Amino acid sequence: MTDTLVESSAESAFLDLHKKLPGQSDSPLAEFRQAALNRFETLGFPHSKHEMYTYSSTKGMVETAFSVSDGSGKVSEEFVAGHIYPGCESQCLVFVDGVLNRDLSRLEGVSTHLVPLSEALSDQELKTYLSETIENENDVFASLSSAFCAEGLVFKVGDNTQVSETVQVLFVSTGGSPVMHTPRLVWQLGKLAEVKVIEKFVGTEGGYFVNTVQDWLLAEGAGVSFTQIQADPFDSWHFSKTRICLDRNSRFHSTNASSGTQLARHHYDVRLQGEGSELRLNGVSVLDGKEQVHNFIRIHHEAPQCVSHQHFKNIVNGQARSSFDGTVIVNQGAQLTSSNQLINNLMLSNDCHAYNKPNLMIFADDVKCTHGATIGQIDKEQWFYLQTRGLSAKAAKELLTRSFAKSIIQTIEFPEVVTELNGTLLKKLEARNG
Repeated sequence: MTDTLVESSAESAFLDLHKKLPGQSDSPLAEFRQAALNRFETLGFPHSKHEMYTYSSTKGMVETAFSVSDGSGKVSEEFVAGHIYPGCESQCLVFVDGVLNRDLSRLEGVSTHLVPLSEALSDQELKTYLSETIENENDVFASLSSAFCAEGLVFKVGDNTQVSETVQVLFVSTGGSPVMHTPRLVWQLGKLAEVKVIEKFVGTEGGYFVNTVQDWLLAEGAGVSFTQIQADPFDSWHFSKTRICLDRNSRFHSTNASSGTQLARHHYDVRLQGEGSELRLNGVSVLDGKEQVHNFIRIHHEAPQCVSHQHFKNIVNGQARSSFDGTVIVNQGAQLTSSNQLINNLMLSNDCHAYNKPNLMIFADDVKCTHGATIGQIDKEQWFYLQTRGLSAKAAKELLTRSFAKSIIQTIEFPEVVTELNGTLLKKLEARNG
């Protein structure tokens, strides 16, 4: 069967599945879902030479017959508690199979910030924004997510409001069969608002497809510290689309830590729209076996004196694959832009792959922009030196690989997350070092 026929068959399967969704016409989100479905049909499933999927084949996904969760998935309180970080116990939002579970969530101090997306559409500005993003969506899987979204959640932080404690969002997928979950979150921060957020994706079983879309809308002077941990089982699919809109003097600092799945893909679309806005985007992945993590990033500098920093590191072992496709666009008028982009890859086997495509598109003449990518193996001189200082070959190799990843992990401002990643993400290195 040709790729074209496979893609066409997959599109038809999702269109047929959409027809079976209950309550489509009477939902406040019906208009958006239909617009997203139309956009999905226009975009079509990506073929093997699609610009956005040059390095990540979706063939296995499109050959899978997915269903939609009926909401009956069960997760124990003990399982949830095992993934809640210290200090977040009273401010945690728990999504089970893409739907907020209020029984498992703890909303002390944040309940007043939460508004169902269907109710938040009374805000005409937000409604217009969502309509435009759906109509102009360029990622077929983000369109698919919006088309199947039964409800979403808006987290609103008012002007001059600082959410004092860290908010955790835990996404739990019950899996066990090819089921698609489509969590939808919108974060709205008013002027000088502040919030710190940790998100974690886990599953009780594999086999599922979590396909999430999030929007971060920051008003003047707002600030966000955001950490994402992708810890889904290998036999799952993980796709995320994150849009970030930054107004004047706002800042968004983010780190993503990924352990990989059979196909994990993070898509960031960032717009620095106000003068003096700042983005810091870091990422680290540790991959083994046939795990994959792909990052697709587009950063648009649309105003003067804005700053964007990106630093991604991948440790790739076995037959694993990673990729980074990132473009920084400096528009006309975005003078005094400062931007740098660095991707480092550490290869631990002869069968792994790491693809890199950093790119700059500059249409202003007074800027400071750099980009670079490295691919290498363990430094044999450093390895030998450590062995001369009494370390075994295995211990020396483990120390060097851990140090490579820790430079990103240590940028996370949440000590509990750093401790966990040191004990889980980096733990994967021990089994293969020797």
